[in-house]
Parts: sequence; structure tokens; C-alpha cells
Amino acid sequence: MKKIINIFYITLFISFIAFAQAGTTISLFNFNNANFDKDNIDIHDLSKQISSDFINLMKSDMAFIQEVDFISTKELERELLLVRKSLLSEVKEELNSGIIDIIPKNNFSQIVSQVSDKNLNPMQLEILTDSLLFLVSNSTRDITKSMLLSNSSNDGQWGEITISDLYSFIENITHESIWKSTFSSLIASSRNDFNTDIVVTSTYKIEDDTITINFFLYNSEDLQMLGKVSAQNSIHNLNVLIKDLEFKLLSELGVLLSEQQRTQLCMYDVGQFSKKNHSLYLSNLFMTEDIKQLKYRMQFSDIYNLINQHYVSFISGLMENKISYDIKFYNDDHFYNIYSTESVNDSTFFVNVLDDDWSNKIDLSQNLHITQKRKESKIMVEIDYRYIQAIQFKSDEVSFINMLKQISIYTFIVTSGFLLVQFF
Repeated sequence: MKKIINIFYITLFISFIAFAQAGTTISLFNFNNANFDKDNIDIHDLSKQISSDFINLMKSDMAFIQEVDFISTKELERELLLVRKSLLSEVKEELNSGIIDIIPKNNFSQIVSQVSDKNLNPMQLEILTDSLLFLVSNSTRDITKSMLLSNSSNDGQWGEITISDLYSFIENITHESIWKSTFSSLIASSRNDFNTDIVVTSTYKIEDDTITINFFLYNSEDLQMLGKVSAQNSIHNLNVLIKDLEFKLLSELGVLLSEQQRTQLCMYDVGQFSKKNHSLYLSNLFMTEDIKQLKYRMQFSDIYNLINQHYVSFISGLMENKISYDIKFYNDDHFYNIYSTESVNDSTFFVNVLDDDWSNKIDLSQNLHITQKRKESKIMVEIDYRYIQAIQFKSDEVSFINMLKQISIYTFIVTSGFLLVQFF
């Protein structure tokens, strides 16, 4: 008997190890609902970037964690589109033929089974059929409401509704309902080769300068809701919001991170820099205070020097990708342009603060009658990470005013005691 018990525990242990190595497979879908002021051009453009990049940035950051395995957004979107189109076609057909009559529940059950390619277990099928019934019920109510509202062609007069109008209402309302529904994502996640353990759907809302993002977690086996993850921040601090949500999501999934893993999770992949938007992680400004926030949220010890580790990784990435940036120091109101980063070490880095082509940008070369190519010039400066308050990205087009600000850094360097390494 004792031998049998030992074999049981050994088998259980091996199964646990195998599961841990394989990791939990997660279908984290892109945002299925976004609420923002569509008349605001800047917010509309930002929303497009969020919908395009936010979830992918999170997945990329968490890819090194073995306990979780995120299905690629591209695969999920492809399957989700097929599900939505199939659902829309089937539901429209039912509504077009039976909006006045009672549609049997069995009809909807057949739709769900067909759209899912019969991948659902009985419990999933029952729950999703009820969800579809609820969705159709709401859609029918909205269709009726739209018909009544549009029935008045002029104030105080009643018009006529044609069959074409009815079909148009059905098309628009069912399309919107299906495209925004969690229901579609749950069906899409059931594809056999996904082997999904947990489904995560997401929404966001932008109000004034604040964005709120919600993640909803579901057990794939019985489609029961496991939890909700929420985070809120300024639209100007999306880089911090991404990191905050990564940590919260992993915590909700029960993933315990080592100090080394938490450190890696705090780092930004500079290879994700967008030349089109001059941004990284949907942000143009990175503050040292942001790192202090992340240190607190990810529960590092007080003595842990996350700031230096962040800047070693961050500045190295900027150097490797040849990205120019502006830098702001504590106790100074100006941003100064860094044209190139020459080297990086554990506590300081060396930069060139002189534009190699500054004279041409203000037409000094004509006035000076330069007849041969000017020798490349540099001012090399060593900067301690402790002095940095912020790093900013902006367009490569440098105006005359920016050039004057650039020249003023020389005075700042001298008066602040920075190490002037070379001037040639």
C-alpha cells in the first residue's frame, strides 16, 4: 500500500513538473471595446496606436517567462475574424427570417457549435449558447428601438419603414454587438491547436488625459470568470501603464517572479522604437520618477539600485539602435539634445553633445566661405545616471531655437561640474 502511495505522489510530482515546464497557455486578445472621443484627432490617432501595439508590447516583454505561453496576437486575430464573420452571417440570417417569431434555443446552439467547428465541450456549448441568446435579445431590442427612433422622418410626422431599412438595422446592430462581444473571443480561443488554458479579453477607456484599461480572465474549460485586472494612468505615461499591467496580470495568473525576472520585466526593449511616431512603448517621455514607481509596485527592496540597471539597459539600447534623444537634468528646466551615445558603463555613460552638422543647419558655412568638407566635431561628456531626470524623443528636424538650446548645454556642463572628456 505504501509503495502504491509513493508511486502516486511520484506520478503527481512528474505531472506537475511537466505542466510547469510547458507553462499556462493564454489567449490574450487585443482590445474588443474602446471608448474615447472620436472627434479628438490626437486621441483618435493615439487610440489607433494603442489598438495596434499595446498588447503586442506586453506579450513581447513577458515572452521570457517560462510559466506562461501567450498565443500570438496575429493568430488570435485571424481566428477571431473568421468567428466574427461566421457569427454575423448566421445571426443575421436568423434575425432576417425570424425577428417577429420566437427563435428556438436549439437554433442558436447549432450556430455556436458550427462556428466553433465543434471544438466545444457540453458545458462550453451551453454557456456560449446562453451568451448568444442574450446578445441576440439585446440586439433585437436595439433594432426595435432604432426602428422607432427612425420612424419619424420629420418632427411630429410618422414615416414608413421598408424591408431594406429593417435589414440595415439588423446589419449595423448585430455587427457592432458581435465585434464588441467577449462571446466571439471565447469561441475563437477554443480552436484545438491553441490548447488554451486561460482566455483574457480587454477593454479601454480614454477620458480627458486619463486612460483606464481592464483585463478579464476566464477559465477555458468552463468559461467561468477567474478575475479582473485594472490599471489607470495618464495617456502621457503609457510606458508605465504597460509595465504595471504586465506585473498585475502575471500576479493574477499566480506567477511568482524572482528579483532577476522582475528586473527584466522593468526593462524597455528599445528595438520597439517607432521612427514614425518618435516614441517607445507609446510614449515620448521617460522619467526617472517612473522607475521609482515601478520599483515600488514590483516590490523591490529599498537598497536595490533599479535606476542604474534601467539606464544601463535603456542607454545601451539607444546607442545600439543609433537613436538620438533629449536629456533633462535635475535642477534645470531645459532638455538638451544628445546626438550620439559613445559608450555605457555601470554608473555613467559618454555622449556627444555637439551636432556634427550644426553650421550647415543655420547656413553659417556660406557666410564663412567654407570650400572643403568640415572636419567632424564632437564634444564628449560623461554623465552620471543620478543626474538624469528625464529622457525625451522628438522629431529629427531640429529648428534654429533647438540649436541655440543645444549650444547652451556647454555652459551648463561647465558650471555643473560634468567631466568634459574631449572637444575636437
